[in-house]
Formats: sequence, C-alpha cells, structure tokens
Amino acid sequence: MATAAAAKTLYFPEVSRQWNDWVQVINVGREPTRVTAVAHHHATGQPVWSDEKHINSFESWIPNLESIKDNTWVQFNAEQPIVAERHMHKDSNIIDLIGAAEEYETIGTRLFFPEVASGAHDWFRFLNIGEHDAMINMVMRNVKGHTIWQHQHTIKPKTCWDVDEKVMRQANGTLEVISTQPICGERHMHYQGGKTTVGQYGQVITDEARTLYFPEVGPVWQDWVAIVNLSTSESANVKLIARQDNSGQTIWTKEKQVAPFERWSPPMDEVKVKSSVEVTSDQPIAAERHMHNGPSLIDLPGASEGRGQVGRRLFFPEVHAGDYDWFRILNISEHDAMVSIVVRNRKGEVITQFQGQIKPYHCWDFDDGRLKDVRGTVEAVSTQSIIGERHMHYKNGHKGAVVGAYGVVLGE
Repeated sequence: MATAAAAKTLYFPEVSRQWNDWVQVINVGREPTRVTAVAHHHATGQPVWSDEKHINSFESWIPNLESIKDNTWVQFNAEQPIVAERHMHKDSNIIDLIGAAEEYETIGTRLFFPEVASGAHDWFRFLNIGEHDAMINMVMRNVKGHTIWQHQHTIKPKTCWDVDEKVMRQANGTLEVISTQPICGERHMHYQGGKTTVGQYGQVITDEARTLYFPEVGPVWQDWVAIVNLSTSESANVKLIARQDNSGQTIWTKEKQVAPFERWSPPMDEVKVKSSVEVTSDQPIAAERHMHNGPSLIDLPGASEGRGQVGRRLFFPEVHAGDYDWFRILNISEHDAMVSIVVRNRKGEVITQFQGQIKPYHCWDFDDGRLKDVRGTVEAVSTQSIIGERHMHYKNGHKGAVVGAYGVVLGE
C-alpha cells in the first residue's frame, strides 16, 4: 500500500479573534527544523503577523496566535515534515482541524462537501493559495444529484472569500466547487441554535477514492452517514459491510445503486453492536459521518488512503491531560497487526509505550488509563495497515463538547 507523502507546508484558512484559536505544530521529521508561521489578512493577502521557532524531532510548538488581531489565514512551513492541529473555541462550540495540505487531498481544484443542510447555519471560507486569480464555480445539488443552484466568483491570490446562506440557496444536498487555481475550502455548520458547531475541509475529488472506512459505528452514538457517487455519468454500485469489533465477522451489509452525485444515507441504526464499516464502490465516492449523542457531535469523512488516513505509522498531534481521550485502532489487513503506541510530551520526550495485537478487521480501543496523564502527542506504529480514530471529551472549560479526528499517516 502506498504511503501518503509527508507535508511540509500546512494551511489554516481561518484564524481570527472571533474564535479562541489554538494550534499545536509538531516536527515529525528525524532532524531539528525551523518552523515559520505567517498570517495573511483574509481580504488583502498582506502579511500581518509572523513567528518562527526551531524545534527538535517530535517536539511541539504552540505559537502565540492570540497576538493576531485581524481576520487572517495562516501558513506554516518547515524543512522537515510537520503535523499541526487547530482548535477553535467559542463557549460550547469546538472545531478541530489538522492543517490543510495537498498531501491530505484538502487542497486542489475540485473540492466536494458531501452535505449541506437546510435548517443548520452553514458558513464556508475558500482560500486561493495560487499566484493568479481563482475563477470558481459553485454547484449545489439536491440529494438526488440534480443541480439546483450555481454561483460564480473570483478570488484574488492569497485571499479568502466567505459565503453563507445569505448567498447560497437553502437546500439539503451536496456542494462542489471547481476552481482554476488550487484552493482550500473550510465549512462550519452550526447546530442547535449555535450551541454546537462542526467543521471540515472540502475533499478533493479524485478517481481513486473507491474504498472508505468508518472505524466506529454502533449503538453508543446516533450515527448518520452520507455517501455520494462522484461520477458525472455512471451509476455506482455502493456496498457497506459492518464487522463486529471482537470477531471481525460480517454482521450487516447494505447495497444500493447510486446515481451520479446522488447522496445516499443508509440506515445505520440497523447496526446494533459496535462495529467498523467498510464502504466500497465501482465509482469514485465521498462520504461523511455524523455522530450524535445529546449536545455532543463529531463529524468525520470516510477514512481513505489518499487522504493520509490509512497506513502503518499514524500520528495524533494532541493529547490533553485533564480531558478524556479515547482511541480506536482498526486493522484493515488480512493479517494480525502488531501495534506499538508511543506517547510523548511536548518536548518530544517519550513518556510511555505499550503494545497491542489486532486481528484482521478487528478494533482495539484504549483511553487515558494507558497514556500516563500526558499533554503531548501519540504515535501508532503497526506491522499492517491501520486507521486510528480519536475522540476528545472536554471535562473543564468546554464541558460536554467532543471533537474527533483521524491519525495522520507519517512516512514509513
């Protein structure tokens, strides 16, 4: 299985005083490196803030984003591979996003959002990272895949364009954005009258994304999944397979012919035990999963190899002592996976290590009890291809909020 290339340039399309922004950047290379951060004004593209730091291998840096007074976007550069995670805090609203990168298929000329929802407040920001004007065309489709609205706009180089429901037509469906320059698209979706917010990047449309995974589905959360056929002309034969955690055995399947750009929401409530789900298709697909549990909400795309979420070395840019961290590792191979977990503090020092063996298509769950109450990072090294999912439950300042993320694949 191919390994995602390591990213040395990362983007965060929005950093501003409107949210309490926090970013942790980690050098995941073998050598020390200088990391530079530059904030650009969202409307002019002019640099308004910069900072830099030399950090050792696996050391973390938390730049002083509080000193940024403007509405900006931020770029991070390094000579070594880096991984970064950003949390946006505003009362009970928490959004967590890793830095956008071409290597993660979150920067490109065709972006796709598997869900837009009438009744929830949607807000989008598009960042043109190119050197020329980006001519973009937004295409909104309903759940059947029929185009119901289009809009054109020009974004100057190194600037952002924000769009919300005042411009976009109210609809339940999907959104595609086609650009003449590489762009990144960030979406915030506000639930429950603004009490809960989730955020995600637009996914680059490729021909390769035909197998996706959801490491956790089951009765603990109210799961909702959207699967979209990205073919412009061919129907897709989409199949879901749920496998029970402790046996790896298939316990549920569902299959459907999905028309071009149709959105299918399979009945996930039929899965009665905690399971992992594999989604396969004969056409390119995109997917999104929402997990609901009272005021807690997690949204995750379907994990895929191309987006840097399937591999043998996974990295989680943050664990936070004082809040509750929970991890799940899914072995998607035909052989037993021997997995080593390495927990480091922010200085990059190894605090604890432990091992687990995961049978094919089984999952391994572990939590704070194994992490030694650390603020830092977690790496998972495996003999087989795995996917890692982390849930972070806030216990203190944002009690009740939950965020979720996949581990980022590092170079072999």
